[in-house]
Amino acid sequence: MSVFSSARKTLLCSTAAITLGLLSTGLHAKNTIGVGVGFIPKYEGSEDYRALPSPIIDYKNGNFFISPRAGLPSAGWQTEITNDWSAGVFLGMGLGRRASMSSHLTGTDRIKFHGNAGVFTEWRPGNWALGAAYYQALHNGYGGVAEFRGSYQVWSAAGTTFRVGANTEWASGDSMKTFFGVKQHEANASGGRLTRYNPSSGFKSASLFGTWNQELSQNWNLVGVLGFKRLLGDAADSPIVEDKTSVFGSVGVTYSF
Repeated sequence: MSVFSSARKTLLCSTAAITLGLLSTGLHAKNTIGVGVGFIPKYEGSEDYRALPSPIIDYKNGNFFISPRAGLPSAGWQTEITNDWSAGVFLGMGLGRRASMSSHLTGTDRIKFHGNAGVFTEWRPGNWALGAAYYQALHNGYGGVAEFRGSYQVWSAAGTTFRVGANTEWASGDSMKTFFGVKQHEANASGGRLTRYNPSSGFKSASLFGTWNQELSQNWNLVGVLGFKRLLGDAADSPIVEDKTSVFGSVGVTYSF
């Protein structure tokens, strides 16, 4: 097996970080490592699901950090503007997609795994956690995505913490065309399953989620995420979309230090 094939499988397993990454809002005070398993659609808009193992990491040393950004583990540099307001930059990876993932994608071009470069800001007043980020794909034509997220800690007692939140994503025209568009040659190759589709920029999704953290000891925690995602606008109307609404979730064990 080639090094590149192994890397692709590793990144594919990291897809579960899309859900596990939501846990970082509850584990931000300490460095955290762990492992979990998540369930997500095979691709955005798929009606079929898959369960995938994933590492969990939320690490900070001075201004340097490694944590989930744009869904996957990323490395970056941040600065504390005030006690509860921070901003920074990051480099990470973006997910790819193959036609072999689903018969509904037959004839579509491969979307390659690629790098992302982004900026973000976070504000944490009291029990609230509010954030915004923008990341640009480091691949010609793949575009960029802006993300807006807010969550609130509704319960914290006896070692148990529960947080609820919402998230929405806006995608550029290139990003929408890459992940939800259908070119004429793809429509021809689909055997009549797909029709040509040219989406525009706009909000592509909105999500509601809950995160749960249970202290098992001073350093060990059991963590979980459960949420619902709805595709919006041109993304929801894409011919590749089988189901506009999906469920995602994960459970994992972490060690904090």
